[in-house]
Amino acid sequence: MRLLPSLTTVLIRVLLFSLCILLLPSTYANQSNQHEQIKKSLGQKVILDFRFYCDDGTSSKACKKPVTTLPSALKEILVTHNIGGVILFSENIKTNQQLITLNYGMQQAMVKAKLPPLFIAVDQEGGRVARLPSSMLTPFPGNLAIGASYYQHGTAFAENVARGIGSSLTSLGINTNFAPSVDINSEPKNPVINVRSFGETPSDVAVLGQSFVDGLQASGVISAIKHFPGHGDTQTDSHTGLPKVGHSKAQALKGDLLPFSRIISGNNPPGMLMSAHIQYPSLDNTTVKDKQGRVMTIPATLSRKILHDVLRNELGYKGVVVTDALDMAGIAKYFSPEDAMIKAYQAGADIALMPFTIRTPQDIQAFAALMEKVSTRINDGEVTREQLKSSLQRIAFLKGKFNLNSYSEKALSWRVSDVDNKAKIAKNKQIEKALSEASVTALYGREKLPLTDKVWLALMPDALRCLALEKSLSSIAPKIGMACIPLTRIPNKATFEHALKQADLLLVGDISPQHAVYEMKGFDSTEALASRDSLITTHDFMKSALKQAKAKKLTTVFVPLRMPYVAKEMQPIADIAIATFSYNVDSDLYSPIFDALVETLLGMNKPNDYAPVQWGRSAK
Repeated sequence: MRLLPSLTTVLIRVLLFSLCILLLPSTYANQSNQHEQIKKSLGQKVILDFRFYCDDGTSSKACKKPVTTLPSALKEILVTHNIGGVILFSENIKTNQQLITLNYGMQQAMVKAKLPPLFIAVDQEGGRVARLPSSMLTPFPGNLAIGASYYQHGTAFAENVARGIGSSLTSLGINTNFAPSVDINSEPKNPVINVRSFGETPSDVAVLGQSFVDGLQASGVISAIKHFPGHGDTQTDSHTGLPKVGHSKAQALKGDLLPFSRIISGNNPPGMLMSAHIQYPSLDNTTVKDKQGRVMTIPATLSRKILHDVLRNELGYKGVVVTDALDMAGIAKYFSPEDAMIKAYQAGADIALMPFTIRTPQDIQAFAALMEKVSTRINDGEVTREQLKSSLQRIAFLKGKFNLNSYSEKALSWRVSDVDNKAKIAKNKQIEKALSEASVTALYGREKLPLTDKVWLALMPDALRCLALEKSLSSIAPKIGMACIPLTRIPNKATFEHALKQADLLLVGDISPQHAVYEMKGFDSTEALASRDSLITTHDFMKSALKQAKAKKLTTVFVPLRMPYVAKEMQPIADIAIATFSYNVDSDLYSPIFDALVETLLGMNKPNDYAPVQWGRSAK
């Protein structure tokens, strides 16, 4: 376990970092060029992404060249603007050695310039939000699977998964994880949270969220809980629009806000908290004008009543507030980068995440102009000196507490050997397998298990899931025959009826809400993807298929792989429903969740009987 430094050591580091970013109260009084000092401090309040970079004349929008090594132009941005942090994406990550070298290079650039170390961040929640490839860090089944395990296993999986993630991240030079999501998934049609939530019971989410924070931070990784004040009861994805939550303040305190409140007031509060791009009128119904001059309710990310009055004053949070990415449509559609940054800082956000997209040399120049404009507006008093000072002190304290400036040549070689440690990798795989088995849940039909049918016909959401199920079944029960039809496109009637005649069991797998094409990993044909059927069409076909199988007296099994709400509709025509709350499959077709599903159906694993959401509610 990586131990955090003593309080005395932290205070010394904070003082040094504070000097670096010019925090002393006398600074602004004694310096003639206040604007330049603000510019030097402003970078600490920014986290950038370096996902792609092209210096060959490619336009910014067309640039898709991943940054896996640090170009001198991007290194210069870090130093020139005294940038506070960088967020990594899957495009930045190829191998252990490559990633460590990239992270080491960025940190060393700051060290040599005598600037504060970087937050090097990632979204590694587990489950469907995992930036690192499974060969470097197993994704684990995800938060809703952890929620399903809670009543039998308590907080064991929440903490062990977080420790597994944290120990791997810190070895790779990643010191900040934008996780866990402590949103309460109370809306069945939520397109963006769903399995990223621990469940729909606020107290359970709070307990599991705190354990996840404990596990990450005990490993030396800063935890950023999200998405404040709660993104769970929405039907819009803030990546593509601006959701609105209609709860009253009383409902918010008992629901969405409760996990944040309890985790913040616990013995080990998270170092960071991420805001949500949502409207929450009962917490703040203030109106503002967007960049088109239209009047709108202010989003939480830009709301002082929410980020300061509720979060700081009512809930008592003293850590660093980071915005969700400011290039998401929930903000970028309505506000310019300049206005978004100023309004976020005015609201009480300490760090603007991804306020500007840098892909080309021209973007670098435009970013410099943006920083100039924002610092000018701060200098003119749009953000008070006291706000700026307090914010920078919080950032400095957090960097000191977690000893981010811990890079040396010796540490580099140690990190490479540590992250390649086979025992660590094996332990994470064991946790993943155990959680997969613990989270598989019998929604109904438990008494009909185990199955004894000898020929299975499966309908799966895509070719990757078909291949994974086939691999699991053939390795666990090679004598059972199986055919699988992917439902990327609905099969023609003759094909399905011919396959049904050969089977004595029909298993139907569902991913609701419908998953993204990138999650199929290229196993489906281009033609199938080009004319992919809608989820409504797919569900209609599933019902028809189950009815036909039922009429032929075949065993019928329905398997919701993501959210289980549609299981209620299938109950009249499905003998058994088994929920997995995860559908992870890697490119080598390895899937512990499909192994656990097969073992459960065959009586080799006892299914859980607790679902972390009320699956009987209609998703319509």
